[in-house]
Amino acid sequence: MAIDPVKRQRVLEAAEELLRERYVEGQYLDPITVMQAVRAQAFGYFARDGEEAPEVPAEDLLAALTQVEAARASLDALEGNLIRGARNRKASWQRIADSLGMEHRQAAEARATRLERAAQSHSRDRDVHAQRGERARRRAVDAWCAAHLPRIRETAAALVDVAGAWPELAEDYIAPYALRSIDAHLRAEDGGNGAKLVEELETMRMRLMPYGKPPPEPSGERAGEAARVRDVLKALLDEVAQVRREADAARLSTKR
Repeated sequence: MAIDPVKRQRVLEAAEELLRERYVEGQYLDPITVMQAVRAQAFGYFARDGEEAPEVPAEDLLAALTQVEAARASLDALEGNLIRGARNRKASWQRIADSLGMEHRQAAEARATRLERAAQSHSRDRDVHAQRGERARRRAVDAWCAAHLPRIRETAAALVDVAGAWPELAEDYIAPYALRSIDAHLRAEDGGNGAKLVEELETMRMRLMPYGKPPPEPSGERAGEAARVRDVLKALLDEVAQVRREADAARLSTKR
């Protein structure tokens, strides 16, 4: 028997929230990439010689398993796009069949048709479920950020001010970009977009509090101040995560 759709959606959205908090940088959650990230942590791919693999709870692996369906759909969509691209460049169906390991051109044509239909079906399903949930979360976060903009700006400004206490950030290819973006939002004449600032702060949280790895420790004269700013940042983003969870709970409660 198929799982109840409301229960299924609740499981998917709870898993997505966990994966975003612990394994995703930025807003886009790529199912294949996040599954690989969880596997790498669980099996200690990044552990140095002599180090034990970080403890990864079963919930993380179960959350990653919820992405299998989307990962397969993503691979199907990629294959379909490559086939379409090859055809647009005058490749014959027989050559496409050869590349796919198929004997006859008819098999490649049939596969392309199936992939196109599957992509359309998956897109419709996502519109109905995941995109609706994402819009609800975004509206809730936007409203929260508008109401707490001074606090968000204060936290962001403090982080930019003490970022030099983490020398590792200068060598990180993501952190400097995020810090520059935060500074640009803070300098904006309209006071900056709170939701955009939160997105960049969430990126910085991943650099300062990576899941499954020891966090970089601040050093120098401002180490204590930097540690306090990090704690304030964590508390702020924990509240944002709670806003998303409450938006999910409110939306799902209307389906029961």
